[in-house]
Amino acid sequence: MAFVKILAVFAVGAAVLGGAPAFAADLVPEPAKAEAPRHSFEQAKALVEEGIAHIKAVGPDKAFADFNAPAGKWIRGELYLFAFDKKGVYRATGYRPERTGQNAWEMTDAAGLKVVQEIVKKAKRDGTATVDYLWKNPTTGKLENKTSYVVQVGDHVIGAGFYHK
Repeated sequence: MAFVKILAVFAVGAAVLGGAPAFAADLVPEPAKAEAPRHSFEQAKALVEEGIAHIKAVGPDKAFADFNAPAGKWIRGELYLFAFDKKGVYRATGYRPERTGQNAWEMTDAAGLKVVQEIVKKAKRDGTATVDYLWKNPTTGKLENKTSYVVQVGDHVIGAGFYHK
């Protein structure tokens, strides 16, 4: 009879505590989830080169629409294509397609750099360039250092950037 009472107390206690008793193995915290892999300069450059080939194959308007497709092949985690015209108007931006058509000429990064002006100026002057700035990483939500590889393609600048650890 005493055994039945102990068993009943144990069952009530387990129910109150949410199930089975905890064991030492249950108390070990789960390992932290691995951070998404970071992209490299080479990957950003390769994406831009693929984008340029796509522009040449289908024309800028169709290519920019493709670059903006949220589920398209032009968005690879934190790596995505963007495009501006020579006046700084967004033609494409994979992570924020709603910006298409908006003038970003005066847009600054978190440190005050006029990013779009820098991108357009360097690409126009050199044909290809890199631009460093502080930008919100869309996969982490944090401000991070970013380097974008940009190329002048006709009347547009195409680019992609990677975030530094």
